[in-house]
Amino acid sequence: MKALLLLFALATTQMYSQGYICAIGGGSENYNDWSNKPYSWIVQKADSGKVIIIDVANATSWLPNYFMSLGADTAYNKTISSKTIANLTSTYDELISAKAIFIRGGDQWDYIRTWKETKVDSAIQYVFKNGGVIAGTSAGASVLGEVDFSASAGTVYPEDAIQFPFNNKMKFENNFLKLQNDVLFDTHFIERGRLPRLIAMIYNWHIMSRENIIGVGIDDRTAICISPNGVGEVMGSGAVTILQIDEQTKLSNYNSSDLYTVENLKADLLTDGWRFDFIDKKIDFIPSSAKNIDFNARKIMPSANFVLTGNDNINEQYRNIEYFLSKADVSNILLITHSGFLNINLLISHLQLKGINYSVLNLSKNNLNEKSEAQKISTATSFIVWGDSLEVLSLLNQKGNSVADEFYKTLDSKKSFLLIGNTGKISSEKYIDNTDEDYLASYRGKMLVKNGVSFFDELIFQPKVYEDDDFKENRVSAVFWGLMRNRKSIGILADRDSRMEFSSDKNSVKFESSIPPIIIDCRNTDKIDSSTYRAKSSIGTRQIAAMNNVRISLSKYDDISYLFDQQQFDFINFQEENDNSSTDEMGFQLLQNYPNPFNPTTMIEFVIPHSIISQFRIPTHATLKVYDMLGREIVTLINKTLTAGNYKILFDGNKLSSGIYFYQLRFGNYFRTNKMMLMK
Repeated sequence: MKALLLLFALATTQMYSQGYICAIGGGSENYNDWSNKPYSWIVQKADSGKVIIIDVANATSWLPNYFMSLGADTAYNKTISSKTIANLTSTYDELISAKAIFIRGGDQWDYIRTWKETKVDSAIQYVFKNGGVIAGTSAGASVLGEVDFSASAGTVYPEDAIQFPFNNKMKFENNFLKLQNDVLFDTHFIERGRLPRLIAMIYNWHIMSRENIIGVGIDDRTAICISPNGVGEVMGSGAVTILQIDEQTKLSNYNSSDLYTVENLKADLLTDGWRFDFIDKKIDFIPSSAKNIDFNARKIMPSANFVLTGNDNINEQYRNIEYFLSKADVSNILLITHSGFLNINLLISHLQLKGINYSVLNLSKNNLNEKSEAQKISTATSFIVWGDSLEVLSLLNQKGNSVADEFYKTLDSKKSFLLIGNTGKISSEKYIDNTDEDYLASYRGKMLVKNGVSFFDELIFQPKVYEDDDFKENRVSAVFWGLMRNRKSIGILADRDSRMEFSSDKNSVKFESSIPPIIIDCRNTDKIDSSTYRAKSSIGTRQIAAMNNVRISLSKYDDISYLFDQQQFDFINFQEENDNSSTDEMGFQLLQNYPNPFNPTTMIEFVIPHSIISQFRIPTHATLKVYDMLGREIVTLINKTLTAGNYKILFDGNKLSSGIYFYQLRFGNYFRTNKMMLMK
């Protein structure tokens, strides 16, 4: 029995990595800096042997010299710029002589289209399978997973990906290298605010393939180095974010109106020294620097009814302002602002055109005890707070002054509040400041914790996330670092025309937005940590958080509410989990094609039951389509109205190359997808 268990353990290990992988998130290497640890790891695991650095273009001698300074016996660049060079026997023989192959940064599509199914592809896999090291930075790391974002149609920006996960730039490759099972690597993660993009990629792949992948988002100047046992250690200045679908995750059906929901996607954020087991799909080691946290005794509830918006652009906020005015008591609105904020005049003009009664409180240190200003608060029926100085607006928290004391009374009065754009950050007890002035603030430890006004103590809110690429790192890291630093449990990332309506009565937040806000729920987190890396010219350590068991949710459905007590949305058209026959309780079936694998023809069979037909009052259209691994439509086999019954259709793959394909049946709002393999 013990012998059988040993054989099983060995076989299981062999299903996974045979060699070593080091995936690096990009960023400049330097002597005696963040890069020494992961690059030394590469040299060590290569037995200080030969390191060949490959690219499609010529490169300087910097990286070879760096590897040799860390102990490599030999290190040099190898330019492989065409398929002709990639298919040379001499190229293959040269590469397999290496103990480590390092793929430079650049464009992963250049690597895929130039090296895929060539002797370079085979040589990299040979080195890996024989215990060598395969490493890469930026684009070079992006091709190390079982599934790669190919960038064949160009890059896809986070805001575009999350708005439409199936946009025409969301292209994947799963037939190149395939070194780390069940993984898709993304790089420059926090620097370019790519969390929404990776969420969309995981969702896209799940819908198209009916398979789950682990998304691994690697910050710049950060690496995850994975040993043959499947355990990866984080090294460097930032974090590695692990996203995965687990038993708590629920995904909505995708439909033609582009509406979708992701609920409770699991995220683990790991900093230097943390380890993750890619076989068991869980954290393997947490260093002693991590601290315990317990949210069980926390009250997770807004103390007032208030609305936040995604940015300060008044032209994009009129719709949200109108919504607020339609719901609030507008018999006497108080505008709380400060001197010098000129945009308030645009709002005043809007209220005047609508004939709405209003007054203005220009907040300052000098009028906190003026009874006339406090009286404006006591007689107001609703409030709009807007300004560009959060420092001044936060004077509302100065209890013991008549203005602040009167304001806090209103929080318990169930009156309504609108905080526009960046002003919404002060709705929490603590907020993160200095996110919008210095684009290196997070990297150089310059973001600041400030006291807010406590509409919702547990919240860390960040608007304008995608408004300026230079500030994406600050704005995304502000939420995670703010949650860690202040021991808070709910974070929200928002942008553009987002509206978030918080209800103390329902203990919920309701969303409406073209780009869905992202909810970060940390109530299951019990370990937190942070980066200890301090860059030159910094005033503090890099403001990057480590947290385990974070839950991420978002929805493109309007008027959907996230319920804080239940940690879920109030409605969602969930996907049904299918067995191998792709059936559900109503008998809607898409059977596995037969034969499978096939060459070149196979039979596809499906069932549309009367119970489904009876749901529709009019004849309903059915489509049966075949897609390749990149999600490109190959052929439409059926596109017509069908009645109840069993159907069979022959698929001929004679003109296709060998590989995995997907066939998808849609009938009304029902759909099923199966995988098939063509082997010639």
